[in-house]
Amino acid sequence: MSSTARNRKKDLVDNWTNSAALTIRLRKRNQITEKGGEVISVPHVYAGFAASSYGRGTEFSTATQDFATTLFFNWKFSYSPCNLNVIDVDLNDSPQKVFDLVDAAMENCELSLVDDIADQVFGDGTGNTSLDLDGLAIAVSRTGTYGGLARGTDSQGASIRAAVENTTGGVLALGTMNTHMGDCTVARKKPDLIVTTRTLWNRVWERSQTTERNSSEQTREIGYEAVRFNGADVVEDSHTTAGFMYFLNTEFFEWYVHSKWIFRFRGFLEPSNQQLAIGQMIVWQALVCRGPRFNGVASGLT
Repeated sequence: MSSTARNRKKDLVDNWTNSAALTIRLRKRNQITEKGGEVISVPHVYAGFAASSYGRGTEFSTATQDFATTLFFNWKFSYSPCNLNVIDVDLNDSPQKVFDLVDAAMENCELSLVDDIADQVFGDGTGNTSLDLDGLAIAVSRTGTYGGLARGTDSQGASIRAAVENTTGGVLALGTMNTHMGDCTVARKKPDLIVTTRTLWNRVWERSQTTERNSSEQTREIGYEAVRFNGADVVEDSHTTAGFMYFLNTEFFEWYVHSKWIFRFRGFLEPSNQQLAIGQMIVWQALVCRGPRFNGVASGLT
């Protein structure tokens, strides 16, 4: 049974990174990082230096200013139990078996874990008594605390506020999408991935030109359908909260996985008082956005 678990790990990691458009994009950018430590610390530049023209006799400023700080994120832990009755396993272990019980159970365990994480990606971290992943609902927001900083109007607080958080709702319009793309654009930095529900994706598809219904190479190679909108891939994710559309600049996202607990199967343990094989698939992780101000969200869309 343990050998089955070990042999499946690489396929599981591949399935996880291919499970959502966001993780696919982060993998392509090499922004899925193995890390250790008690907490995850991320450097954060929140202000620029003053700059101006000068002429003869102009005195240069000698003033110093604060321009950077550190964001701190806690590890979040997820698991899926793989528990079997040893009697069933051993009865299944014969040339006459219809399917491999252990292999089927492992696959079920893995898919369940990946599916649960995919749900957490769109949450705000308060699910399951605040044990869930700090997902997009808190990363791409203009309120609350993120990375240990309180969002506000000062330079630090403003730097971790989303560019736009439109809760007006209503009928989806391409004009509104275009406006929000502009809200999130600074110089050449703009969203490259727009994630929404199948219902809203269908509306974008219906309103788009035939030439725009062409996925980028990154999404096409793993079977994702996309509509191109102002240079960004519009994709659907079945885990997206109903009525939501996220405008993501994936350059500013990082997914951290703990170097010792990357979808690690603990092995099957048998309690002394029962013939059971008890095991857990475990991952320690954190989704981090280093630049919420380059991202946006609209909700209540129909």
